[in-house]
Amino acid sequence: MIRSKPYGELAKIYDRVMDHVKYDEWADYISSIFDKYDVRVSRILEIACGTGNFSIFLNDLGYDITCTDLSPEMLKIAGAKFEKHKIPKKLFAADMSSLPIKGDFDAVLCLYDSMNYLLDSENVKKTIADIYSVLRPGGIFIFDVCTVKNSKLYFADNSMFEELDDISYERKCSFNDIDCIQENVFIVDCLENNYTERHLQRIYSLKEIDGIISGTKFQNLGIFNDLTFFQGSEESERVHFVLKK
Repeated sequence: MIRSKPYGELAKIYDRVMDHVKYDEWADYISSIFDKYDVRVSRILEIACGTGNFSIFLNDLGYDITCTDLSPEMLKIAGAKFEKHKIPKKLFAADMSSLPIKGDFDAVLCLYDSMNYLLDSENVKKTIADIYSVLRPGGIFIFDVCTVKNSKLYFADNSMFEELDDISYERKCSFNDIDCIQENVFIVDCLENNYTERHLQRIYSLKEIDGIISGTKFQNLGIFNDLTFFQGSEESERVHFVLKK
């Protein structure tokens, strides 16, 4: 059994694992946030872009997209998609807590609980500060996090198994509600080789995140329940934060 870094080998089957995600609805929701707060957006920086599925829908809506992800393997797949769709390949491998990019973006996005991969609150603070520096005045930063309720409902001592043509995988999940660490171990069985990946996420309380934001220069415009404009709370399963520079 080969031990792979997070989103190394898993990149090969990531799109099939995530085929339930309605990226078009996510793109429409993000665009509706821009409209709600009357923010003119042309240039977007998407952090933790994965294999680029969401970016393609943003491009279709007319936005100019620059993308980063920690995993070169995920970016390689995204690059092939961008080439197929004739999208400029502005893709950079980068840690979200240490962005190598400069520029005045109209919006920065970090979606699908990617911020939860930051296991230390200081890294969250640094990431938000870095994002502030690449936004133009009046620019907007949107990110989402999963809640403790979500982890307890779906990821506390749970196991999922799926067969995908010539590949099968098991996802073993656990949640430690003392240190609020969610663990997902993927055990993948494929023709080439078998491998395992261990993914860790920190599930912050909304109060913790709000406290971090209050220590930055951002204005917190809203905290919303999953893909809506209803107020988000610990009773939500996913919450979107909307910040303005």
